Amino acid sequence: MPVRISDTFPIVNSVSILDILLLAAAATLFLDLAFRPIDPGHRTLFRILCIPLVLSLASLVWSQDKAATVRATIIYAEGLIAYLFVVRELAGLDADRVIRYIERYAYLLILPGILLLLHVPGFEPHEPGLSHTSGTYISYYTRLSHPLLGRSNNLATLLALFAPLLLYWGHIRHDRRITLAAVVTLAAIFMTLSRGTLLAFVVAGVLYAPFAAGRRRPQRRGMAAKVTAVVLLGFVAVAVLYTVNPDTREFISGRLSLANVHDRSELISRSLGKVADRPLLGYGAGVVADHDPLLAVDVHNTYLQQIVYLGIPLGIVVSVALCAIPAVFLAGRQTPLAGVIAYALMVQLVLFLFESSFEGTVLRVLFYMSIGLAVGLLRAAEREPAGTVGDP
Repeated sequence: MPVRISDTFPIVNSVSILDILLLAAAATLFLDLAFRPIDPGHRTLFRILCIPLVLSLASLVWSQDKAATVRATIIYAEGLIAYLFVVRELAGLDADRVIRYIERYAYLLILPGILLLLHVPGFEPHEPGLSHTSGTYISYYTRLSHPLLGRSNNLATLLALFAPLLLYWGHIRHDRRITLAAVVTLAAIFMTLSRGTLLAFVVAGVLYAPFAAGRRRPQRRGMAAKVTAVVLLGFVAVAVLYTVNPDTREFISGRLSLANVHDRSELISRSLGKVADRPLLGYGAGVVADHDPLLAVDVHNTYLQQIVYLGIPLGIVVSVALCAIPAVFLAGRQTPLAGVIAYALMVQLVLFLFESSFEGTVLRVLFYMSIGLAVGLLRAAEREPAGTVGDP
């Protein structure tokens, strides 16, 4: 619920319903300390998730814009609160119930985008200061976007983490309801027309293949056919959107140009120049380097962005920490589901190469929360009798 209720709050600038809910969640976590220690879900994973927060806080010492760094630190803290809260709430639940929560969450992400495309009042883009006649505003209606979370790439990034989990679970449990949710989620990803997300699924598959090689596959039968069918349905969804929405046809014709590639290369080139100016410590977490207006939209590369923020040594530390998240699931997997979660997280890591979703204030919090959902599902699956959750 990232609905803004104030855009003039000191230091943090804006406050949303999500911020208030996270404050309440933090209070309950604090009160819990009187009865039990905080449940980190997975201790190594939790320590890894804390690394960006610690380095962001440390960068206050040399930050070029301390207010921006304070905001970045608060966002990391909110992400950890969201993670811990979800882990606590899912503790003790059975795996089927946890996957139902993930199913409902996926639907609740998709539904506002559908209502936006249908021009339902109240679901128009809520981007502050956005003119209704601007190209950015119109672009919301060319492909599946979210009125509060932003344009299509943001929605696709969030859904990409859940689609593999839903498809796998529906297949091994022969659960048509979850399989339907997977189909709808993947169709929605196709309707975002996010080339980066679709490419990330393929690249992550190539990266994951060596880890899956040689493992038993008693339940893989029919999975390839199901994936192929879902992909075909995704193309059908795009065809329908193209047919019924004139704005989509105009958008796709514009996507054939290389203007976007040129803009991204300019951002990278400019960012590398900023890194050369301050290579050791950077400009501070969340800071627009030298207040350069051309870099205010982020670099569209999470790993390079961290180097701009924190300098080369610490930026690499954050990048390694992000890459270590799926490694935790691969290294300690007791059930095949851990491998599926690792693959879904690899998709996110590939996306970070050409998206700025991790730098988004709300998206970063939801990324942490999504990891909490994955941890809750895995722990529930590990409590089930051996052989209940099949090999991917």
